[in-house]
Amino acid sequence: MRRRRFGPFEVVILLAALCLIAVGASGFDQAVRAARADGAPGRFAVTSSDCVSHLGHSSCTCLGDYAADDGSVRLTGVPLVGGGDDCTAGTVRGAVDIGVETRVVDPGGSGEWVVTALILSAGTGLALWAVIPLLRRSRVRSAAR
Repeated sequence: MRRRRFGPFEVVILLAALCLIAVGASGFDQAVRAARADGAPGRFAVTSSDCVSHLGHSSCTCLGDYAADDGSVRLTGVPLVGGGDDCTAGTVRGAVDIGVETRVVDPGGSGEWVVTALILSAGTGLALWAVIPLLRRSRVRSAAR
Protein backbone atom coordinates (compact mmCIF):
# COMPACT_ATOMS: atom_id res chain seq x y z
CA MET A 1 0.00 0.00 0.00
CA ARG A 2 1.31 3.40 -0.98
CA ARG A 3 1.68 6.02 1.72
CA ARG A 4 -0.17 9.28 1.30
CA ARG A 5 2.17 12.24 1.06
CA PHE A 6 1.70 15.74 2.41
CA GLY A 7 1.21 17.85 -0.69
CA PRO A 8 -0.63 20.97 -1.83
CA PHE A 9 -4.06 19.35 -1.46
CA GLU A 10 -3.36 18.52 2.18
CA VAL A 11 -2.14 22.09 2.78
CA VAL A 12 -5.41 23.48 1.39
CA ILE A 13 -7.44 21.02 3.50
CA LEU A 14 -5.44 21.98 6.60
CA LEU A 15 -6.02 25.70 5.95
CA ALA A 16 -9.76 25.09 5.45
CA ALA A 17 -9.82 23.07 8.68
CA LEU A 18 -8.10 25.86 10.59
CA CYS A 19 -10.66 28.35 9.21
CA LEU A 20 -13.51 26.10 10.39
CA ILE A 21 -11.93 25.79 13.83
CA ALA A 22 -11.49 29.58 14.03
CA VAL A 23 -15.13 30.19 13.06
CA GLY A 24 -16.37 27.61 15.57
CA ALA A 25 -14.15 28.90 18.34
CA SER A 26 -15.23 32.51 17.77
CA GLY A 27 -18.87 31.61 18.43
CA PHE A 28 -18.24 29.07 21.20
CA ASP A 29 -18.86 31.40 24.15
CA GLN A 30 -22.09 32.72 22.60
CA ALA A 31 -23.32 29.18 21.92
CA VAL A 32 -22.67 28.13 25.53
CA ARG A 33 -24.44 31.23 26.89
CA ALA A 34 -27.38 30.64 24.54
CA ALA A 35 -27.67 26.96 25.50
CA ARG A 36 -27.71 27.83 29.20
CA ALA A 37 -29.73 31.05 28.77
CA ASP A 38 -26.97 32.75 30.71
CA GLY A 39 -27.49 36.51 30.73
CA ALA A 40 -29.77 39.36 31.71
CA PRO A 41 -33.41 38.23 32.07
CA GLY A 42 -36.08 40.50 30.68
CA ARG A 43 -39.27 40.81 28.67
CA PHE A 44 -39.68 40.37 24.92
CA ALA A 45 -42.63 42.06 23.19
CA VAL A 46 -43.46 40.37 19.88
CA THR A 47 -44.00 42.87 17.04
CA SER A 48 -44.01 40.51 14.04
CA SER A 49 -42.90 37.12 12.80
CA ASP A 50 -40.76 35.81 9.98
CA CYS A 51 -41.98 32.40 8.78
CA VAL A 52 -40.52 29.98 6.24
CA SER A 53 -42.16 26.87 4.84
CA HIS A 54 -40.40 24.11 2.95
CA LEU A 55 -40.84 20.36 2.42
CA GLY A 56 -44.01 20.23 4.50
CA HIS A 57 -42.38 21.97 7.46
CA SER A 58 -42.89 25.53 8.60
CA SER A 59 -40.91 27.48 11.13
CA CYS A 60 -41.41 30.97 12.51
CA THR A 61 -39.03 33.36 14.21
CA CYS A 62 -40.49 35.95 16.54
CA LEU A 63 -39.24 39.50 16.01
CA GLY A 64 -39.71 42.21 18.60
CA ASP A 65 -38.36 44.47 21.29
CA TYR A 66 -36.45 43.38 24.39
CA ALA A 67 -36.03 45.19 27.69
CA ALA A 68 -33.95 43.81 30.57
CA ASP A 69 -35.71 43.57 33.93
CA ASP A 70 -33.14 45.91 35.49
CA GLY A 71 -33.43 48.42 32.60
CA SER A 72 -29.78 48.05 31.58
CA VAL A 73 -30.43 46.73 28.05
CA ARG A 74 -32.99 47.68 25.40
CA LEU A 75 -32.98 46.09 21.96
CA THR A 76 -35.44 46.74 19.14
CA GLY A 77 -36.28 44.58 16.13
CA VAL A 78 -34.35 41.54 17.32
CA PRO A 79 -35.29 37.87 16.87
CA LEU A 80 -36.09 35.56 19.79
CA VAL A 81 -34.09 32.33 19.46
CA GLY A 82 -35.47 29.10 20.96
CA GLY A 83 -38.83 28.55 22.57
CA GLY A 84 -42.12 27.96 20.81
CA ASP A 85 -43.53 29.36 17.60
CA ASP A 86 -46.20 31.56 19.26
CA CYS A 87 -45.41 34.81 17.48
CA THR A 88 -48.69 36.62 17.91
CA ALA A 89 -48.05 40.36 17.72
CA GLY A 90 -48.46 42.01 21.10
CA THR A 91 -47.50 38.91 23.08
CA VAL A 92 -45.02 39.57 25.86
CA ARG A 93 -42.70 36.70 26.77
CA GLY A 94 -39.68 36.13 28.94
CA ALA A 95 -36.28 36.35 27.25
CA VAL A 96 -32.60 36.51 28.12
CA ASP A 97 -29.97 38.85 26.68
CA ILE A 98 -26.77 36.82 26.19
CA GLY A 99 -24.67 39.85 25.29
CA VAL A 100 -25.24 39.74 21.53
CA GLU A 101 -26.96 42.79 20.05
CA THR A 102 -28.51 40.80 17.19
CA ARG A 103 -30.72 38.37 19.15
CA VAL A 104 -32.14 37.33 22.50
CA VAL A 105 -32.78 33.80 23.78
CA ASP A 106 -35.80 32.06 25.27
CA PRO A 107 -35.36 31.40 29.03
CA GLY A 108 -35.32 27.67 28.22
CA GLY A 109 -32.15 28.09 26.18
CA SER A 110 -31.30 27.53 22.54
CA GLY A 111 -29.92 24.65 20.52
CA GLU A 112 -27.52 26.75 18.44
CA TRP A 113 -24.60 25.06 20.25
CA VAL A 114 -25.19 22.05 17.99
CA VAL A 115 -24.08 23.97 14.89
CA THR A 116 -20.99 25.27 16.71
CA ALA A 117 -20.12 21.73 17.83
CA LEU A 118 -20.52 20.41 14.27
CA ILE A 119 -18.29 23.15 12.85
CA LEU A 120 -15.58 22.48 15.45
CA SER A 121 -15.83 18.71 14.89
CA ALA A 122 -15.59 19.07 11.12
CA GLY A 123 -12.56 21.35 11.41
CA THR A 124 -10.82 19.04 13.86
CA GLY A 125 -11.55 15.98 11.70
CA LEU A 126 -10.21 17.61 8.56
CA ALA A 127 -7.10 18.83 10.37
CA LEU A 128 -6.39 15.34 11.69
CA TRP A 129 -6.96 13.82 8.25
CA ALA A 130 -4.40 16.22 6.76
CA VAL A 131 -1.78 15.91 9.52
CA ILE A 132 -1.85 12.16 10.33
CA PRO A 133 0.50 11.24 7.42
CA LEU A 134 3.11 13.63 8.87
CA LEU A 135 2.75 12.10 12.32
CA ARG A 136 3.07 8.56 10.96
CA ARG A 137 6.11 9.49 8.89
CA SER A 138 7.89 11.06 11.87
CA ARG A 139 7.10 8.02 14.04
CA VAL A 140 8.49 5.66 11.36
CA ARG A 141 11.69 7.76 11.13
CA SER A 142 12.08 7.70 14.93
CA ALA A 143 11.71 3.93 15.04
CA ALA A 144 14.28 3.47 12.24
CA ARG A 145 16.99 5.33 14.19
